[in-house]
Amino acid sequence: MDKRRFPFPIDPDSAGGNPAVGFISPVAGAGATTLACLTALSLAESKKKVALVDLSPAGKIRVCMGMAVNDCPESVLDVMGINESSKIHSAGVNHPRSVFIIPGVARPLDVPQVTSKIVNKVICYLKKEFDITIALLPPIYDTGWAGAILCDMICCVFKPDRADLDCCGSLLELLFRLGCGGRVKVLLNQCKAPGALLEEEVVEILKPDLSIQYDSSLRAMCNKRYLNTEQYKKPLINLIEGGLRYDTKG
Repeated sequence: MDKRRFPFPIDPDSAGGNPAVGFISPVAGAGATTLACLTALSLAESKKKVALVDLSPAGKIRVCMGMAVNDCPESVLDVMGINESSKIHSAGVNHPRSVFIIPGVARPLDVPQVTSKIVNKVICYLKKEFDITIALLPPIYDTGWAGAILCDMICCVFKPDRADLDCCGSLLELLFRLGCGGRVKVLLNQCKAPGALLEEEVVEILKPDLSIQYDSSLRAMCNKRYLNTEQYKKPLINLIEGGLRYDTKG
């Protein structure tokens, strides 16, 4: 493929900078938002300079990270007025837990403004300014593809439900067609949740890189707007560091 034909970066190498990890799920409720936040917090606790950006239509990172719209009006739409990576800090906030966050849109009516150009732009800029970027991506068939092609790792989050299994094939196939196949990690979340499919049967189908057990306390953490990384830090960092090679700073 002749990369000169495209007016924007189309893979991690052409984007340059440090690694970015994208989280995406084909069905709402699988836990991509929560796992993206837990990953960012875990890496920050390990002294990485971490950015977390919410590009999804739901914009739930605000809730998980305890950020109210009235106190934090910044959003990914502020990236539209930025033309160089060094100014990306004006589009987000420095969270007390040592993560730089660019929240998602606050109003559903603003979702269409998060175009593929903005998705591509914000990830490129963050990669240049931070040790590692965690991006909660929009649906892959919408503008998520523009972020996925730049991510050094793409974490596809599924839960052990029939709807997730019905969608997993088409999602993974499209990522492979986009040239992301070698960068995909499959996360099976909420194993053994009440009413879920048997874990061993789902594992046989998905062959996940990481399986995470259902924990009712995690839902309570989200509602309390404070995530505790203790139980999840080691497996998430092992997953990221096992699939990425980057220099540790600080």
